[in-house]
Amino acid sequence: MASIRVLDTSVVNLIAAGEVLERPASAVKELIENALDAGARRIEVEYEDGGRRLLRVSDDGAGMEPGDLALAFVPHATSKLASAADLHEIRSFGFRGEALASLAEVARARIVSRPRGAAAAHEVEAEGGRIGDVRPAAGPEGTMVEAWDLFGNIPARRKFLKTSPVEGSHIADIVTRFALARPDVRFEIRGDGVPLAVLPPVADLAERVGHYFGNELRQALIPLSGEARGLKLGGYAGRPTFTTSNTRLQFTWVNGRYVRDKVLFRSIIEAYQDLVMTRRAPAVFLFLEIDPKDIDVNVHPAKIEIRFARASRVHDFVRDEIRGRLLAGGVVPAFSPRESWGTFVTQSTDDRRAEREKQLAEFFQRPGDSVVLATPPMGPAALPQPRDIPPGIPDPTPPVLPPALGGRAIQMHDAYIVEEVPGGLQLIDQHALHERILYFRIRDRVLAHDIARQRLLVPLVIRDAGKGAALEASRPLLERLGFEVEPFGPGAVAIHATPEWIGRKDPARLIRDILADFDAPNPGRAGEDALDLFIATCACKAAIKAGERLAPEEIAALLAERPKVEHAQTCPHGRPITLRIGLTELEKHFGRK
Repeated sequence: MASIRVLDTSVVNLIAAGEVLERPASAVKELIENALDAGARRIEVEYEDGGRRLLRVSDDGAGMEPGDLALAFVPHATSKLASAADLHEIRSFGFRGEALASLAEVARARIVSRPRGAAAAHEVEAEGGRIGDVRPAAGPEGTMVEAWDLFGNIPARRKFLKTSPVEGSHIADIVTRFALARPDVRFEIRGDGVPLAVLPPVADLAERVGHYFGNELRQALIPLSGEARGLKLGGYAGRPTFTTSNTRLQFTWVNGRYVRDKVLFRSIIEAYQDLVMTRRAPAVFLFLEIDPKDIDVNVHPAKIEIRFARASRVHDFVRDEIRGRLLAGGVVPAFSPRESWGTFVTQSTDDRRAEREKQLAEFFQRPGDSVVLATPPMGPAALPQPRDIPPGIPDPTPPVLPPALGGRAIQMHDAYIVEEVPGGLQLIDQHALHERILYFRIRDRVLAHDIARQRLLVPLVIRDAGKGAALEASRPLLERLGFEVEPFGPGAVAIHATPEWIGRKDPARLIRDILADFDAPNPGRAGEDALDLFIATCACKAAIKAGERLAPEEIAALLAERPKVEHAQTCPHGRPITLRIGLTELEKHFGRK
């Protein structure tokens, strides 16, 4: 007896409906897409009991003729495709003709529609896959789709729905994605009879962002605009100083369709590399336009995943456009006592800044010598002289640069440098700035294969270096950084040579810290990326620390080195280096303006 049988049509339709409609929010997504495809400029979403009892989506789009209504609930009936060739150039949201048919399978569904300019509306109902007759009805121009008792005939699916507030939040998330993508459309949402949001049409995405997420984020947005080789990028990237603990503020659209794509998210991560702190995520609202022939949107039932024909080209384009705008727009945060994001202090001109930095460098750089940082040994004259201060009393006279330079800088709490700049003050994290300087110094020498080494007369043995696997995995990278090491028994390492860039730092402690940060089974990166991570770790461990008192010459040296490195506003791990306080804000705070 044959064991393979052809499933009944009703069972097939239920299976398909379960793939398309995972929860009430899935139905809302499909209905909003249909409304936008119909040219709607106003969309209203209503639900009760998290969408279980009722879902209703109304729009003022083109509407449907009675003949189209008769086919609306029929599986795979659509006005958006005519042949297989159309699948290679999809320009609409919907194209499969599955959404309304699926809704009719899992709920009691009804459509009321009136074409623009028509004298009357018509309606059609369906339940359990059974479609009723089209009949006259009362209704405004546009279309209204409602579904009652969602998943009532699929107890297993209904049982796994979350609580009403949770399902309602999923519906709100769906509306948010469309409202951000289409700021020119009016959106309204009501839950259990209560108005939750009314979003009138606005001219720009930034206004919608401000409405949803607050003015603080709106003012932190940098516009994106780029075009190359058939790719066009728009939207906004948040300044690296505005981050969250997760990616909830990262939205990506391709040809107007909201997607969650690994290529795009990898581009965002690399664009913000070393500009945001570890385990922090920036805000991004990214719109990519691409020839529909170069993408495949028919790879997921919910159409939320896509495939690019030339993924590497898309990745590089998006990454470079975002990073270029971030670096061009500057990443130094400004501080306002009255608002967390007040008006940004006017920057000095490039010529004034270059001239001032040149004067600083010339004043503190002796002929024939390189600028002295904190690590090389210095003579007694270079160190702060002892003062007769009682124990426990802070030093009242921190080092001050000569006023003749046009700018003064002092060290505060042995951790921060306060610098006078045109238009206000800058607070500088001394460790983060030195880390950035060392990072570029080490990287440039590694890439040029120009690492000077100091051989040790007697090898330095570290007995508690950690796992041998970590040493073996990291040894090639340590060699490139200028260390010469080899295993010396279980958990031990012998150091035969050290790079000159470590200065007076303890090489044993440095090696321990590097090996502790290196996870041999999963280093997280490969090739040059792993080397870059290693360099950043070395720079962090070798840099001056908070709590180290700096001499005036050392402060000057740090500030003189700053313009020589790229984007010296964050350390290699993304921590901010500088905070600017505007003179105008200070004067307002103290009542002088």
